[in-house]
Amino acid sequence: MDGVFLSALLPPLNALILNRKCMKIGRPARDGFGLLFDEGILFLNARPDSPDLIWSKAVNMTELSSPAWNHHLDGAKVRDIVQPGADRILHICFSSTLLYGNSDVTLIFEATGRNANVILVRNEDKRILACHRKIPSIKSRYRTVAPGQVYVPPPSSGLSPGSWSSSVELKRSIENKKNSPVLLYKMLEGVGPMTARALIRHAEINETSLLKTVAKLETALLEQNFSPWLGPDGPLPIELGVGKPIENPLFMKIAGETKSIREDRLETWSAILRRRLTFLHKRLASLKIALDGLVSPEKYRTWGNLLLSTENNSKKGLREIVLKDWNGFEHTIPLKPSRSLKSNASKFFRKASNTGIERRNLEKHEYDTLDEIKSLEKSLSRAPGLPLDELDALLRNYRKKERNKEEQRKAIGARTLSGGWRCFAGRNARENDEVTFKIGKRDDFWFHARGIPGAHVILKLDGRADNPPEDIILETAVEAARGSGASSGIIPVDYTRVQYVNRMRKGKPGQVVYSREKTVFIDLDRLP
Repeated sequence: MDGVFLSALLPPLNALILNRKCMKIGRPARDGFGLLFDEGILFLNARPDSPDLIWSKAVNMTELSSPAWNHHLDGAKVRDIVQPGADRILHICFSSTLLYGNSDVTLIFEATGRNANVILVRNEDKRILACHRKIPSIKSRYRTVAPGQVYVPPPSSGLSPGSWSSSVELKRSIENKKNSPVLLYKMLEGVGPMTARALIRHAEINETSLLKTVAKLETALLEQNFSPWLGPDGPLPIELGVGKPIENPLFMKIAGETKSIREDRLETWSAILRRRLTFLHKRLASLKIALDGLVSPEKYRTWGNLLLSTENNSKKGLREIVLKDWNGFEHTIPLKPSRSLKSNASKFFRKASNTGIERRNLEKHEYDTLDEIKSLEKSLSRAPGLPLDELDALLRNYRKKERNKEEQRKAIGARTLSGGWRCFAGRNARENDEVTFKIGKRDDFWFHARGIPGAHVILKLDGRADNPPEDIILETAVEAARGSGASSGIIPVDYTRVQYVNRMRKGKPGQVVYSREKTVFIDLDRLP
């Protein structure tokens, strides 16, 4: 909804609620506020993707979380309705008699797209009493929106009506850039992309200048002479281009089309379940491809034997080789160019012994994925019959888990080992640098898989005077081996004191040199 169309809603809105009492305020939808009057409900929809203003005869409403809304607005009379300029902001001014005297407040509806908000402000000192969305200072350098703060309106979106026709800058810009929607909605207050396109389209159809079309809209705004019009892109304050007239602009949506809170929760929960199902079906397809692509142990051994029996098996640089077996069958064998034929053969022998483990792991993942898919499909079929409180509980738990995951991703958390020992592991170059040189102290132990890019792991002494026992050394080395990116094989892990680890000269974050190290070997294939 553009600001100029909001201007066209003021005359019918005045006729409906001016000098009338608001019997109750409630919430008909997650991002909506409903003001109950004798003849109907005014619905302020602050949904970021589609904020709008609707008059309805009946909408189910629930209580608001903050008591300030009902305390100041229940029984209050609408004294005035104001739109500052032509922007997407509506001030509904109320006066009410409380136990301790008169209390004049203003309900401010900011229908500003993704920043849409509903704010209750005390007129006496412009303090915010309640708001739909809080805007902390870390999110906006221009203003803070929170209870107790002084209300600061959003910045103007352009030239206000009355200065459009006389603007030399607008005239020059239109002449230079010709018909540009971006130019119009960036320069004219209340004109959004929808109205800008309609102005240009109207000028082209009627073969008039764009400046004259803009002046026509400006005159209608100043004189409050509206003829609401539904164009191809949406509602407009006057007839612009092709479309049809709107008889009742405040009734553009009937009450049945406004979702209840339960319907909104159901839609949100169902969307979460469907997203997870889509992800699991993709994972299942990938697992099946991986299972079908597994090479048998016999074939790996055959490839290894053929490579070992080849002359000059120390040769490197080949990506594949074609060899015949003892029965005359040809085998196209994929190779790693950086390894010799003999080294590739050793790799195939290792894979032959690990193929069974890999198949069992993939089959277990496939079974678990199928089991979760069945559970989610059952939950999705049950969702339409769940009451509001259960849907709320499910959504709260889901959001709590997502927050916890996000916090775990952001923070470098300590991992507790046997006997209360703690270790820290980096997950990227920046975290490796932080783990080694900020979390690690001189006497702590530093671990890293030798010759492989991977995690820096710090074993904290936490004031202990003695060296860690052998089992703790091995347990920490396992964390470093797992953080190396290797999935199988025997990984050598070096460890030394942090005081013997230094940043590499002119190196990137995480690149270090170290000395006085000892080495332990971790067999990843034998780990549980």
